[in-house]
Amino acid sequence: MKNRKFERNRRLAKQYQRNRHDCQFEQGILIYHDYSERDQNELSWWDDVSFILGSVRVMVDWQHPRYVYHNLIDEAAHNAVPRLQQDKENKSWFSKPKYKKVGRSRKKVHYHTLQFSEDSKKWFAALSAEKARLRKEADFTLYPSMKVEMLPWCRYVTLVAPIEVRNAEELHKLADMVRRILKRETTLEAEFPDYTYGKAQWIADGLADQPD
Repeated sequence: MKNRKFERNRRLAKQYQRNRHDCQFEQGILIYHDYSERDQNELSWWDDVSFILGSVRVMVDWQHPRYVYHNLIDEAAHNAVPRLQQDKENKSWFSKPKYKKVGRSRKKVHYHTLQFSEDSKKWFAALSAEKARLRKEADFTLYPSMKVEMLPWCRYVTLVAPIEVRNAEELHKLADMVRRILKRETTLEAEFPDYTYGKAQWIADGLADQPD
């Protein structure tokens, strides 16, 4: 039995793509970022790319496992450090106006700067220290993963995979891999057999000693 929501969204996604004439697909993909000044030796973290498959736009939201690992550290640090209690009488931060002179005797607000209370400063210091500890000691295990949803405007793919994307050529390879997986010409398991990303990979990436 067909899924009515899926079929409806696929019909709407095809209609959406038919009516879009403002997107420039370069050699079959839609590139969202400029790589001209990108260091070709730096680590990759995340990226986005779109292509057309079966008259429907496929939107790929890709993350490297190291990026997910980084976010898990950030989440664990926030959970470990008690949050500040804030109320109207005792704010942990406040906005301080900076004025600009207008004429001889008048002034107006030019911009605001954030001023933090002593408790807030201590909280940030504790959070930074916990992140530094976790970058050295945390031990998560991550696997490649892929989730596909049919939305009213696209087929949305959330992908976690250990590839590097630092230029348009590598972005094409990412799009091609996802296309082949969706067409069932390959699988994520076949592309990355027995792959895991954990503490050893995090250290090998040189991220254990990186500043916050």
